[in-house]
Amino acid sequence: MSKLRKLIDEITEFGINPKVELTDKTDVLKNLLVGIYSEFLNVEFEFDETDYDEEPDFNYNEIKENVKSNFPNFDWYSMVLDSNKMEPNIEIGIGDELDDLADIIKDLLAVKWRMDNTSKNDALWHFEFSMRTHSEQHLVDLLKRLKDRNE
Repeated sequence: MSKLRKLIDEITEFGINPKVELTDKTDVLKNLLVGIYSEFLNVEFEFDETDYDEEPDFNYNEIKENVKSNFPNFDWYSMVLDSNKMEPNIEIGIGDELDDLADIIKDLLAVKWRMDNTSKNDALWHFEFSMRTHSEQHLVDLLKRLKDRNE
């Protein structure tokens, strides 16, 4: 879990610190996202049945403002809503790089809080659950968008 904790500490910095000092934040971010995704795909834990307190409410708007400060070029993007459909005039949607990263960070801050205040298994369960039900799509969409920016 120490590798996951290190990745979480590094990626959440973009949402809690408005002025992260790095020379190539985008490449660092891509590596962190890939690391987080790898940890998700390989996570193992035993369910902890203890009834813990809920994590505090991390302020989404503050996180998003800090992300915007660290990645001022992040913007909206278009995406295909159903990549399984192969037909003309396919339905598209709109994504938001700032929202993608802010949502990922907000979920990971909750996992980090659980690492510090509950148990290892509880934190890993919440990590797996939040990735599977929410953050995974944001992570995949953001990685694709960052890849497309470089073409």
